[in-house]
Amino acid sequence: MAVGDAMSVRVVWVKPKATVQEAIARMLEEGVGSVAVCDGPRLVGIFTERDVLRCAGEGPMFGDVAVEDVMTPRPITASPNDDIVDAAELMAAKKIRHLPVCEGDFLIGMIGIRDVLRSLVEQAAQQHEGARDTARALLVRAPRL
Repeated sequence: MAVGDAMSVRVVWVKPKATVQEAIARMLEEGVGSVAVCDGPRLVGIFTERDVLRCAGEGPMFGDVAVEDVMTPRPITASPNDDIVDAAELMAAKKIRHLPVCEGDFLIGMIGIRDVLRSLVEQAAQQHEGARDTARALLVRAPRL
C-alpha cells in the first residue's frame, strides 16, 4: 500500500510568523499532534507536541515566540508513492509520529503513526479474519476528559 492511500489530505498548518500560542490553539481545535509550517503551499517546517513541551520547559511566553524560531525546519518527508511499510520503518528509526507528504517542496498531505498502524492492521486483518475487530478496538481513541 502506498502512503498516498493512507495519508490525510486535511492538513492543519500555520505560517512561520504565527506565534506558538496560535499553533497550539490550532492543534487543540483540530485534535492533532502537529501542524505543518507553510510559506504558501511550500512546507518549511513542522511544529509538534514535542516542540510544545520543549517551549514550555524554556518558559511560558507562548504568545511572544514565533513558530519559525522553535519548529523543526526541513522535516523528514514522504512521497505519496512511498510504501507504507517503508514509512513505518522511517518513523520508527527517526522516532517521529508525523510525516508530511510532499511532492517536491509542496505539501499535499500528512500521515501520522495512527494512520500507518491503521493501514497495516487493515492489511493484516484481510489476511487473518478474526483480527479485524480486535484491531479496531485497539485503534479507537479514548475520549478526552
